[in-house]
Amino acid sequence: MGKLGKKIGIRKIEIDAKTSEPTIVGYEEDYVLKMAEEEVTKQSVSEKNKQSSIGKQLVMTRILGLQQYDKDVNKRQKFFKRLISIVFIVFVAGVLGFTFYKDFFAPDATKQSVSLVGLLDKFADTWYYLLFAIFSLALAIILKGFKLSVICKSQTGKWNFKTCLETGIIGHYYNNVTPLAVGGQPFEIYHLSKHGVHGGVAASMPIIAFFFSQFAFVALGIASLVLFNGNVLHTEEAFLKQFPAVFNVLAIIGLIGCIAMPALVVIFSMLPRIGATMVKWFTRVGGKLKIIKDPKKTEYKTLKTVVHNSVCIKKFAKNPVALISTLLISIGENFAQCSIAYFTLKLFGYDNPSASGILEWLQILQLTIILYASISFIPTPGNSGAADLSFYMLFTVGVKFAGLSFSAMILWRIISFYSYIIIGFIFTTASRKKDHMAEFLGISDLEE
Repeated sequence: MGKLGKKIGIRKIEIDAKTSEPTIVGYEEDYVLKMAEEEVTKQSVSEKNKQSSIGKQLVMTRILGLQQYDKDVNKRQKFFKRLISIVFIVFVAGVLGFTFYKDFFAPDATKQSVSLVGLLDKFADTWYYLLFAIFSLALAIILKGFKLSVICKSQTGKWNFKTCLETGIIGHYYNNVTPLAVGGQPFEIYHLSKHGVHGGVAASMPIIAFFFSQFAFVALGIASLVLFNGNVLHTEEAFLKQFPAVFNVLAIIGLIGCIAMPALVVIFSMLPRIGATMVKWFTRVGGKLKIIKDPKKTEYKTLKTVVHNSVCIKKFAKNPVALISTLLISIGENFAQCSIAYFTLKLFGYDNPSASGILEWLQILQLTIILYASISFIPTPGNSGAADLSFYMLFTVGVKFAGLSFSAMILWRIISFYSYIIIGFIFTTASRKKDHMAEFLGISDLEE
């Protein structure tokens, strides 16, 4: 096996005099590259095959890639993947079992018992809130598609709303089936490229959309923490007592994590050398703390991502109308997503005697945003387990009947999380079949 070792660090960050764009100069990877090679193995031909073969058979085996993992490593990886999956399933099942028991069987003086007839009578008065919850889900999906469409219009001059709506659905699907919601962007870029949005525009659109979504969420998270802790919206006293102080700390940690990359992009856009120094310092500290396995490789990848994101954002910022519109749409998207919790609670009998209408909606909205912020760094698909338990803990106060807090939590998770997976799965399956049909017919794409 031939090996080529290279060890040249990042020399400097240069700014192009004409375009004012930062570029990384003088970097080569600080790890060993295994060159692709061919291995020829001679195998004796059996007596049976000698009649149809002459001499010996040459078998060509081509080894491609940077590194080939041996069987032991693969076995360990499979073991840990299975272990993580088992722990995840047990954790989620434990949370559901605990909340089910607590709501249906544990005595609670604040909850009233209700018969099946009484439950049906209750739903007869509140059923339309289910429609509002589903409408909020649809609105969140449409707003993401519209946000991508605004970005597309500013970059290409065309709206492409249908393609952008489909891209948003695909992004939601892959974000919700991967930990920390990191799996959607590559598939969004692929779908855009496949449907007429090519080159740098396809690569930049999901980045810009993500940047403004994070910025809007962090802004709403900070506002919610200030409003709630100052009780500006006159939140019900029972909620204030029920609210664990640790949620404040977790929400702050989550918001810092959400704003880290956008903040670094902004700093790099205005002060690229300072941004590069920050990345270098953080990766070195992470290496010394054994958090980062390969600091220089991580430094390069991070800088490469930040430089690309910075260029995308700077170009997009030249259109202030599109910039402001994208930010407002991102805020509306967050409102729609968080409103699902409010309408679900209203369906199951939530009632605040001290507030109603918009004020009651805003009270639940601020709590839901804090909840999302406090679980944003939980490394499970859709923050499963943590989201279920947090919702139950925060919102069990407002539901007066025994057994309905758990039911509200389950319905909320179905609409706000699993619906994206179901819709995305149906769409991607249908799209795959459509692509196979197009390939069978010998055309690049079927007529829309």
